[in-house]
Amino acid sequence: MNARHLPVKSSLHLVVVLAVAGTTPALAQSLVRSVNGPATNAQYGKACIVVSDQNGDGYKDLLVGAPGFNQDRGAIYCLSGAFLASGIGAQTLWSLAPTANQGDLFGSTLADVGDLNSDGVGDFLVGQPGYDITTANDVGAVRLVNGASHTLVSLIHGAATGSLLGSALAVPGDLNFDGTTEVLVGAPGPVGGLYLFAGTTLLTNGNANLLWSAVIYSSSGAEFGASLASGFRRTVFGSSTSSYFVIGSPGADGPSATDAGRVQLGYVVGSLTGGWGILTTAQFDSTTPGERLGSSIDAVHDYDGDGFVDFVAGAPKFRSTTGFEVGRAMVFSGSAFPTPNSNPVLYTLSYGSNPQPPASHSDPNPNFHFGAAVRACADLNGDGVGEVLVGAPDYFTPGLFTGWNFRGLVRVFSGASGQLLTTVSGASTDRLGDGLGGAIDDFDGDGFEEFIVAGSRSDAGGTDSGVVKCYRLFPLSPSTYCIGKVNSLGCTPAIGFTGNASASSGQPFQITCSNLVNQKNGLLFYSHRPIATLFQGGTLCVASPSVRTPSQNSGGATSGSSCSGAYSMDFNAWFASGLDPSLAAGSEIYSQYWSRDPASPSHTSLSNALRFVINP
Repeated sequence: MNARHLPVKSSLHLVVVLAVAGTTPALAQSLVRSVNGPATNAQYGKACIVVSDQNGDGYKDLLVGAPGFNQDRGAIYCLSGAFLASGIGAQTLWSLAPTANQGDLFGSTLADVGDLNSDGVGDFLVGQPGYDITTANDVGAVRLVNGASHTLVSLIHGAATGSLLGSALAVPGDLNFDGTTEVLVGAPGPVGGLYLFAGTTLLTNGNANLLWSAVIYSSSGAEFGASLASGFRRTVFGSSTSSYFVIGSPGADGPSATDAGRVQLGYVVGSLTGGWGILTTAQFDSTTPGERLGSSIDAVHDYDGDGFVDFVAGAPKFRSTTGFEVGRAMVFSGSAFPTPNSNPVLYTLSYGSNPQPPASHSDPNPNFHFGAAVRACADLNGDGVGEVLVGAPDYFTPGLFTGWNFRGLVRVFSGASGQLLTTVSGASTDRLGDGLGGAIDDFDGDGFEEFIVAGSRSDAGGTDSGVVKCYRLFPLSPSTYCIGKVNSLGCTPAIGFTGNASASSGQPFQITCSNLVNQKNGLLFYSHRPIATLFQGGTLCVASPSVRTPSQNSGGATSGSSCSGAYSMDFNAWFASGLDPSLAAGSEIYSQYWSRDPASPSHTSLSNALRFVINP
């Protein structure tokens, strides 16, 4: 296992808007395994969650929903972690396709609810939002699955037509001290609702309106309960417990903004004496018409180091300046959400540059829907901070022989900096990115976990059969950012590189700088976070505290003044020296050159900047 060090984090609170398409993309990521859905229209991967080792082989496994299976009746599959790691042995450990009606959509959502029936094995709750009753259609339901026998235990259904109970699930933890977890269930129908069910109640059958422990409703048309995340900021006070949640209402209308979307923060309360409650405490209303903020949501990690869990929300119909639904996602500060005179947005994660309009009327519009799914993923690069995964299932490029290929893509962002780590795109027709499992396990023993993404409308195994893919993060390549300062001779120092940063390679990783004033001293400095602020007449691109490397002379012409100077430093050799203990495999580095320029007003010069991650 590699030694891991937490980077020094700046106390500066940044709001960063990222336009990632213009940066140099990472090297092609390593696809560890690809698993196709079981049948045409199965939509395998629409939901996927990492679960504990189900068969004692030492690997975490993956529970996968396939709500389109058997004419939208639905099914779930337990995909073997050992198979994902090696490709050997059984692919599916177990599956369940219960008797259901066409259109019930069993497997649309999944939750690991722990051991509810006290048999020593964890159980699972499965959403079935298309479930019908005799008097109403699409009331929705949730069904408990016994983790030991893989059979159905119970069914709790909605009551009102179109209520869609089970569209979102989240686990706030044990609120009444009985040893079982409670569960939150979204029902984003015409009158949106959020239901809290006691863990023991999930063992019974019946009508949700008779079995809930607490419930809260929201305005018609807002789709309150379409997305949900919970289980953070838990507080115990006497005989009561509270747990915070975040809920999305993508159909909510903001100020003069139809379907702008809304994200709300609230908490649920339970007590030893049986008292229950749900309360929403704050909300953020988008002001962008039609972007549908809150279509997806997740909350697990503290990205800015202030002690509060932050959360991620997708707005897949955000329009670019060219008018297409490219989408975006936002990372909200858990502590600043939303307080007066503060901006709760830590990062805005944009698709990037504006796609070009169709060349002819037969070409599809580039409505990529970035943000259709988001995942607050566990730490992938070893810096101690979780990452953010954002999917764009409708991304496409022109295929050479196959026309528009609808690959779909998933972007992985650093939670520590908000910067793009890498992009993975699917094969033709995969529509990758509407299912995100996140980190699963360290399959190759390099000290870093692999991660799971899915495309439920992939045609790899037949039309809309679905696909689940496992990737490893590395290798990652460097990219430049920020702007250099024009020096006294009218030249702009330019940072560059050859090779790749690596903790184990014997090859050099040279960080270079050209267009420098000749015969002047300078140095490379770096930190673990970026910044963009005015400094000595230029732009400081590296946040403090920073580390300075040894001084160098730019060389070049030995007489007169010219831009013939240059610097070069082997960062792999610097890493190997051990002089900076904050450096480790996976460290995210932001670097910039500073040099003397006596003829300039500040007497100094700055290059643009280089961002890189130290590969294993």
